[in-house]
Amino acid sequence: MPVSDSFKDVTVLSRGGLFTNEDALVLAVNNPGAAIRMLNFEISQFGGYRRISGYAPYDSSNITVPGLGKTLGLWIHQNTVYAARRNVGDATGTLSTNPIAVVNESTTITITHSNHGLVVGSFVTFAGAAAVGGVTINGVEMVVLTVATNAYTVAFTTAGTSSVAAGGGASVTFSYSYNYSIYKHVAGVGWGSNVGPTGRSALNLSKLRTADHSFMGSPVHVVTDGINRPIRHSNTTFIEIFDRQGTTATDTEAQLSNAFDSSNGDATVTVDHVAHTLAVGDTVKYSGVGVNIGGVDINNTNFTVATVASADLYTFELSGTSSASSQTNVGGTGINFFYTKTTTIRDFVGAKYTTDFRNHQFFAGMAGNPNYLTFSSPNTDLNFVTGSGAGSINVGFTITGIAKFRDALYIFGAGKIKKLTGSSTSDFVISEVTNNIGCIASDSILEIGGDILFLASDGIRPIQGTARIGDVELETISKPIQQLLQALPATKDLANMCSVVIANKTQFRYFFPTASSADSEGIIGGIRFADQRAGWEFGQLLGIQATVAAGGLIDNQEVIIHGDETGRVFQQESGDDFNGADVISVYATPFLYFDSTERRKVFQHLSLFTRPEGASTINLGVAYDWDSPKVPNPLTYSLGTAGALLRYVTTGGTYNSTFTFDGSTSPVLETNIQGSGRSMSLVITSTGTQSPYSISGFSVTYQEYGYR
Repeated sequence: MPVSDSFKDVTVLSRGGLFTNEDALVLAVNNPGAAIRMLNFEISQFGGYRRISGYAPYDSSNITVPGLGKTLGLWIHQNTVYAARRNVGDATGTLSTNPIAVVNESTTITITHSNHGLVVGSFVTFAGAAAVGGVTINGVEMVVLTVATNAYTVAFTTAGTSSVAAGGGASVTFSYSYNYSIYKHVAGVGWGSNVGPTGRSALNLSKLRTADHSFMGSPVHVVTDGINRPIRHSNTTFIEIFDRQGTTATDTEAQLSNAFDSSNGDATVTVDHVAHTLAVGDTVKYSGVGVNIGGVDINNTNFTVATVASADLYTFELSGTSSASSQTNVGGTGINFFYTKTTTIRDFVGAKYTTDFRNHQFFAGMAGNPNYLTFSSPNTDLNFVTGSGAGSINVGFTITGIAKFRDALYIFGAGKIKKLTGSSTSDFVISEVTNNIGCIASDSILEIGGDILFLASDGIRPIQGTARIGDVELETISKPIQQLLQALPATKDLANMCSVVIANKTQFRYFFPTASSADSEGIIGGIRFADQRAGWEFGQLLGIQATVAAGGLIDNQEVIIHGDETGRVFQQESGDDFNGADVISVYATPFLYFDSTERRKVFQHLSLFTRPEGASTINLGVAYDWDSPKVPNPLTYSLGTAGALLRYVTTGGTYNSTFTFDGSTSPVLETNIQGSGRSMSLVITSTGTQSPYSISGFSVTYQEYGYR
């Protein structure tokens, strides 16, 4: 028999995704095209796996959002990108002479500043200070630890070497940071100035979250941050949401007109407001009041309703009796009012989560009301009056997220899930979904492929409309990487993770940022449609430091963006590298034993079926016998592509494009290989700033030898 007749070949299609907890023998038989390591690969839309695209600055001329610290919020609304970041210099000035006190061998520093107004958690930076007790505090941002009226303490990076009660000199300047701003990106201009409400605290703030709706007739985004009042904005106006308000802004109620009466020698102010709906103890605030009331400027000050004389009249008390002349029907014709009905509805200030459902706006995640859902009156997100159809519901556990799906609003706890059905206060019903499954990471909740996904303690689970638990499917979809996911609570900061959906790829990405972009990891998941079936596949990400991420349409094109720890905004699915840094990719196959775990094989040749998108170098490693140290492995093989033929470009191909007409005439990369063993695994890697490529599969030629 000719020698060639003793050769055998096996072709494997690359599909199945990452498996971290499958038995090695079973995996080789049932999923030979799966991966035991998959890094920075995604499901290729043309079959196999594709090395992911890079990311580049969203605006190369204006990469960084103005401010300090990380990007706090990021979203796309009406073809426009919005971003949030902590302010530079909410207060600035010069301190009194020698304001710094240092204690030997302590990192705690005391700063003297009369009536500084800071609170614990504020950020402070100094300049112009001379060395005190062996430390120089200039240019180092520090966090306030304790406060007194005229002094506060901070923690420095190093300890003092001697004690000094007062030092630093007469030229110590300060810059205090405690609020954040929202910026609108304008093409050709950049981020501009703050377009959102002012005075929004950034202290202890993790991130901004957004939800969009159009049940009021036009697209609107509602923004929560876990600290301040929620805000909503159209493409022109930002509004802080109160239980009721009347301003000149679209969708709010009409302003009051000459609504105030006061009397000389009395602290009581009477307010004329038809159908005010207030109760004793509610909070009221005004702006645009054109005169002092009772001798006091009442603008932008909170007052408590003292009495309710009728449906159209109520009173509040000034801090002292009026020494001014009595007043009747004063204040001007453009009085803005802001009401907080603390007596009849659970306050939604500090809400973390929001979504619309059945033409109501829902809020949850308030630190003071962690078990409560608060919802608006129907057909508005600016009225929270119980008599108009608003309300609050105690779900019985701390809420970690909310999401609407089909005809229900799902309410997640860390270990429970409930759902709300109905359309108004007259028929809203809370029912139990499960008592032993919950969401452990709020920002893992997303909608993709017609399902809601969330991260539970045992993996990624969907909410689907089938009858598995009641009428809801909750079966985990991430069993192949369950071992990886179960380690997340111990290895990752789930409170600071973020996620994004790439709709045109039916793909999601979970990001777990660290201080270093190179070390920031993530999970990538997508649906593969093959053999008339659809199934989830997963992989790992490395090198994308995303503190917040968002996706949306800009000029009818899907755009995926993320912000990082330094306030920069990047566009994903853009370019070949990670903002100039290398993209490290790894695809390691299972150990394939070709029908026998005991028979030795001599491997001769390998064909790698690829789809190059430009010039690239692929490194091929071969490992034998389940990584046995007793079996030598050959050196890595380097396989290169000259470029991609234009016929592989789906859109945008031009004569002068970067795709070469004289590229590889065949997407098959071939090499002879050396070595023998009972099993083999291919380790396909690339490092650098080269173009993405896809791997559709591979073919191995070998000869069988005897047992030994």
